[in-house]
Amino acid sequence: MAKAQKFHSEASKETYELLEVMIDKHHDSLSGSDFLILFKHGGWVSKGKTLFGKFKVLTDDLRSTMKRDAILYLNADMWNRMAEPQRRYVLDHALFTLDLKYDRHGKTKMAPDGRALLTTVPPDIEGFAEVIKRHGAITEDVKRLAKALTETNQLTIEDIAKEEEKPQDKPAEPREGVKGYIHPDGTIDINDPNQAKLPIDDEAAAAAAIAASAAGGDNPDDDLPF
Repeated sequence: MAKAQKFHSEASKETYELLEVMIDKHHDSLSGSDFLILFKHGGWVSKGKTLFGKFKVLTDDLRSTMKRDAILYLNADMWNRMAEPQRRYVLDHALFTLDLKYDRHGKTKMAPDGRALLTTVPPDIEGFAEVIKRHGAITEDVKRLAKALTETNQLTIEDIAKEEEKPQDKPAEPREGVKGYIHPDGTIDINDPNQAKLPIDDEAAAAAAIAASAAGGDNPDDDLPF
């Protein structure tokens, strides 16, 4: 079987509009930023994990010439098989990995053109819990879609929903104020010297994988064109 051709294309107007909706509703601190959205075709895997989407903050030279603050890369093969609720879920997770850049006094750093500077951050437990609370059972849909695409590269979200109807336990809320890092394997590193890792259930692990894919693993520029 011939290997799928890899290439990029700019997202549709509808994708930009959906991103704007998610920013206005849940990430309004980013409302003054400009984004380029690119689809990655031909599959997108890093370290054995399918990536759904992630942001790349542009350096000053690219920012000034492209007139954009960051690029959002989306997995075209996944995106084209998703209904709007799943797309909102993926965008929400990706946006939690983007933040304004602050100086040591807590003030937002600004570029000469007056736009706030951005930075990427790893997804934390509090952000993870917020996304789960907002999107609920969509977590399971995305997990099934990812599994089906890995195994067959053909099924749609409707096909997958028929395969399994097992009730899912609601993921436990994290302790208030606790920070940590969510790994793709479903474990969470906690900033607590007395507790190294907390296990989470299958549904939460699926969302954790999405969050980790948005962060892009150890190397934020894995498989990016520049």
